Amino acid sequence: MREQNLARLFVLCSRPGPGPGARGEALRLAASVRDWQGALARADHEGILPLLYWNLKDDPGAVPAAVLESLRLSYLRNLARNTLAYKELELFLDGVRRAGLRVALTKGGRLALDVYPDVALRPFWDVDFIVHPSDWPGVKGVLAGLDFTEAAGGEGTGAADAVLDWTYSPYFRRGALFLEFHFGPLGLHVAGVPESDPWPSTCRLRVRGTEAMVLAAEHELCYLAIHAQQHSYARLIWLGDIAEFAARPGLDWERVVRICRSEKIAGPVYHGLRLADALWPGSIPAGVLTKLRPGPFELAALRMLWSDEAVSARNGAPAWPCYMPSLFSLWERRSPAAAARTLGAIFFPPRAWLAATSGVPVNSPRLYGRYAERLLRPAITAVRRLTERP
Repeated sequence: MREQNLARLFVLCSRPGPGPGARGEALRLAASVRDWQGALARADHEGILPLLYWNLKDDPGAVPAAVLESLRLSYLRNLARNTLAYKELELFLDGVRRAGLRVALTKGGRLALDVYPDVALRPFWDVDFIVHPSDWPGVKGVLAGLDFTEAAGGEGTGAADAVLDWTYSPYFRRGALFLEFHFGPLGLHVAGVPESDPWPSTCRLRVRGTEAMVLAAEHELCYLAIHAQQHSYARLIWLGDIAEFAARPGLDWERVVRICRSEKIAGPVYHGLRLADALWPGSIPAGVLTKLRPGPFELAALRMLWSDEAVSARNGAPAWPCYMPSLFSLWERRSPAAAARTLGAIFFPPRAWLAATSGVPVNSPRLYGRYAERLLRPAITAVRRLTERP
């Protein structure tokens, strides 16, 4: 089976409802797969194994019985894992709700309940939350009371520094449950603007016997688009998330545009939405893309870094650094002072943070090599992408 056909099969099967015409195409492509072991491994990396089962289960003749059984077991394992995660999460959610703390469930943990028709269809490993920085001491108190312990990588990272709070995304663990906390609603290395404060517009999502705070749909959609770009759209599920979320009834697209313009994130959000629309035509209203369309220089840069062809082909190109959306936001801000502060923080983060994330002792001369790697990584990635291009 040609690589582009397998990529096309994954695109068709990475949403719960591909449509009648797309379904027929998906079944024809599935019947032509010869290396199912390799295909399943790639689907697992793309985060779409349960969705692949969901889209093929009603036509068992399209795939070998052993393959369908393997897909079914993957689906059931994810169902069991997600169900257990929500059960274990219930006490924490109840604790922060009763304490009045601003802690918003986001990404996979939210989407599996809020967007997908079956809780098993959206895999997630850890459960992500966005926390208002001033509520973090209270959140840590709730975690301690429930016997959560902080996993490696969160200590001594300068979390109190508001300018550098992006360097601190601690993991807390209890048994098999991992919680990851973030302090910026958009995941940028640049401070947000007061006009787009997401906390007054949060809402509630039912999670078993309690509720979780979640961001308004418009803020969540922007966050999903930025997060996907931070990881160079390396997993198809992230683009599927965008398309599924964009289909929510009542989504205020004018508010999405206002958030993007206020936060100076039109370019990254535009590109995530446009890529989703390219994979699943009609996912995004054309008028929204027109309003968010960036200038010619930014548009050319976005298309050069993440072209439609490369993203559609799922060719596994080396990922650009995760701060790329922040660089595009800085371009839109047109503030040399903000650019200097942000670039300094990106390339020269606190020694303690770099030591913790790289595994190098804080007083080791090797830490200077890690700083050099941060400076050189964009150039190294560009060379790798050029040399590894088929």
